[in-house]
Amino acid sequence: MGVKDSYTDFHIDFGGTSVWYHGEKVFYLIKPTLTNLALYEAWSSSPNQSEVFFGDKVDKCYKCIVPQGTTLLIPTGWIHAVLTSQDCMAFGGNFLHNLNIGMQLR
Repeated sequence: MGVKDSYTDFHIDFGGTSVWYHGEKVFYLIKPTLTNLALYEAWSSSPNQSEVFFGDKVDKCYKCIVPQGTTLLIPTGWIHAVLTSQDCMAFGGNFLHNLNIGMQLR
């Protein structure tokens, strides 16, 4: 169950997994370039992390609105945040595959 206005700040899913979500959500997505990963590492360890929207620190932060009944796949290593814009039922899961082994081993 997703509760309206709940927010998960920017993160990279554990163990180099890719992730899928099914249900109404708003995602902020950042490509895992070397520059963006270095910026993310600095931001995530800063004492004022919660006061800074990480999407403003990078060149491109994509906003993806996933409507009800739609599934989104997020590739390995992508930095992302999730906003639940309204009460909803949503499902998701993490998985490994052989397409991004280099990123999974980082």
